[in-house]
Amino acid sequence: MVERTTFNVTRAAVLAAIAEYDALGQQKFLTKYGYKPARTYRLWHNGNPYDSKAIIGAAFGYLPGKPAPLRFDEFSGGQVYVVPVLEKLGFSFDAPEGSEIKTKNPLWTREQVILALDLYVKHKGRDPGINHPDVIEMSALLRQMATEAGLTTYRNPSGVIMKMMNFRSLDPAFTSKGGKGLDGASKLDEAIWAEFYGRPQELAVAAEAIREGTFANMDDDTLDEVQSYKAKEGKVSYRYHRTLERDRKVVAIRKSAALKAHGKLECEACGFDFVASYGARGYGFIEAHHTNPVHAMVEGDETLPEDLALICSNCHRMVHKAKPWLSVSELKALIKGPG
Repeated sequence: MVERTTFNVTRAAVLAAIAEYDALGQQKFLTKYGYKPARTYRLWHNGNPYDSKAIIGAAFGYLPGKPAPLRFDEFSGGQVYVVPVLEKLGFSFDAPEGSEIKTKNPLWTREQVILALDLYVKHKGRDPGINHPDVIEMSALLRQMATEAGLTTYRNPSGVIMKMMNFRSLDPAFTSKGGKGLDGASKLDEAIWAEFYGRPQELAVAAEAIREGTFANMDDDTLDEVQSYKAKEGKVSYRYHRTLERDRKVVAIRKSAALKAHGKLECEACGFDFVASYGARGYGFIEAHHTNPVHAMVEGDETLPEDLALICSNCHRMVHKAKPWLSVSELKALIKGPG
C-alpha cells in the first residue's frame, strides 16, 4: 500500500487530476474533493491556473491501485507539501506573461540577502538542492517576510538556490580555482558580502535575529509545515512555545551585543568558547539563561536582553540541576573554588 503522502504523487497523476479539473470546472472539482480555493499557491499549466492543494490531493487517487484521494486535512498546503513536490514534477507556480495576475518578484531586501548568505556559508558554497530542508525553510521565510511587507513573492526553493549560487562569483574560495558562479550578484549582494566576509559568527547571529523575528509572526499552518518537514528529514523539531517566541529574537540581540563587546561568544560562568573548541560548527552558538525564571513569568511580562546570561550547555545544566537554582555569579564562584 502506497504511503499517504504528497511526495508519492507522480506527474502522470497530476495531469490526470488537471484533466478532471478542466472537465468538471473549479467549483464542482473542489466540491467533489472537499477543498477550498487556493489563497496563495496557484499551479499554472498550459496558461491556466489551478488550485494546487486540491490538484495534488486528487492526483493521489490516480496513482496505481487507485488509492483514495488525499483529504484536505491529511496534509498542510503550500510551501512544504505542495510547492516543492509539484515543482519537482516540472510544474510552475509563476503566472505566464500576459496574465492579468502576473506579479514580478520584488527586489531582495537586506534581511533576505543576509539569510541567503548565511545559508551559503553554512553549506560551504555547495548547492544543497531544492529539496534540502534548509532551502525549504528559507523559501518559507522569504514568503513570510514578503507577506509582512504587503508584497507578493514567488521565491521558490529554486530561487533560493540561485541566490546562493550568486555568491560564488564573490567568493575567493571559488573564484581562485577558476570558478565564476552565477553572474546575477547585485550591488546589495556585494555590499552584504563585504560586510560579513570573514565574520561568520556575526553573520550567524544576524541571520538568527532575522529568522526568529520572522518565525514569531508566521501563521500556525506554515510554521507547522516547516517544522514537521524538518523533523521528517531527521532534524530536531524546533516547535516553539508561542508564549515564549518573543524571547528568541531577544536572545539574538543579546548575542549580537556580546559579540560587539567581546568579539566572541563565551560562557559567562566558565569562559568556554564554542568556536575555539568546535570551529565553524560553533558559530553563533551559546545558550541563553533567563535570570528571571521563565516559570515565574505571566502574560504581559517581557524578556529584555539584560535579563539573559550567555552560558555553555554544561553550566546551564548545573544552574538547573537542583533547586534553589544557582545564579551565574554563584556558579562562577563554584567553578573558581575556595581561595
